[in-house]
Amino acid sequence: MREFDTILFDLDGTLTDSAPGVMNSFHYALSSFGIEPESHLELKRVVGPPLKYSFTVTYGVPVERFQEIMKYYLEYYLPKGMFENSVYPGVEDMLSRLRSAGFRLVVASSKWQYGVDQVMGHFGLDKYFDFMGGSEEKVGRIEKSDVIRYIMDTLAITAPDRVLMVGDRMYDVEGAGELGIRTAGVLWGYGTREELKSAGAIVTLETPADLIKYLNA
Repeated sequence: MREFDTILFDLDGTLTDSAPGVMNSFHYALSSFGIEPESHLELKRVVGPPLKYSFTVTYGVPVERFQEIMKYYLEYYLPKGMFENSVYPGVEDMLSRLRSAGFRLVVASSKWQYGVDQVMGHFGLDKYFDFMGGSEEKVGRIEKSDVIRYIMDTLAITAPDRVLMVGDRMYDVEGAGELGIRTAGVLWGYGTREELKSAGAIVTLETPADLIKYLNA
């Protein structure tokens, strides 16, 4: 019997390279809010963490003004930034292979639900997935662990040891770990091998094809 039957995938930095659109949206929001943006290279640190964390912790925006700066973020992101994005090479073949091998595939992203649905539909990746979960602040689904818990409840997953999280940042590893789920860290995204291993990833993978091999698909 195979070790895992359900595979959770992060979206940004794992399935698609969303960095250009996310960074451009942050640059626009910070400038509009009166905060001098950093260099484009330094803005890469906002790709991966929940938006609320990046705005309030990284940039010091008061929590009570988070919704205000989010309006600026969405002014850029919704019509343009969302689609300044691309699917990583090898990802679609990987998804097709895993799907054909009988794995249940699920998106578990800190991106808000509407953005998950739009991006996945835009690139035609949604057809490979049984379920797609994103954040929804109005119902308290903000952190990666909140999203994964929502997925587990919705899909009635009771055996976390049969689930593998696949992601590129420590937030994926730590969020999954809170619920007893192990993580395979991917190195084609925005995190480093050191970050992922330190957070507790059980393996790090260089390419999407490596995940196929790891799962014996």
